[in-house]
Amino acid sequence: MSATIPESLIDLLERPIVVAFGTTNPGGQPQVTPVWASLEGDQIWINSAVGRRKDRNIRANPKVSVMAMDPENPYRWLEVRGEVVALDDSEAAVAHINKLSGMYVGNDDYYSFNPGNRDQESRVIYKIQPTRVNGE
Repeated sequence: MSATIPESLIDLLERPIVVAFGTTNPGGQPQVTPVWASLEGDQIWINSAVGRRKDRNIRANPKVSVMAMDPENPYRWLEVRGEVVALDDSEAAVAHINKLSGMYVGNDDYYSFNPGNRDQESRVIYKIQPTRVNGE
């Protein structure tokens, strides 16, 4: 069952706010990392490299959470619980990390400031469908 992000909180995913991304480790412990995110339609897209801990966690258990706090007002926040409904490790994942790089650091070539990773990693987009939304 899908949940809708309230219009009053959508800006927290449209602005370059680093979000907390939660997955579950194999032993059941939560694992949370700061990541870049984008809102694409009614989904949240997060980009990472194949093989990282969050990638392995998602492939084992696609239930995730995302939390964004307004940097101007930490009591204004958004928590989205959801499920990764698609993994995209095509060339679109490189285009997406470049889009995020432009949004977050003003340079739409992610590998220009991270060149060592260009040939050492494969990018993947996690397409998250919200199932529960909380926030104020």
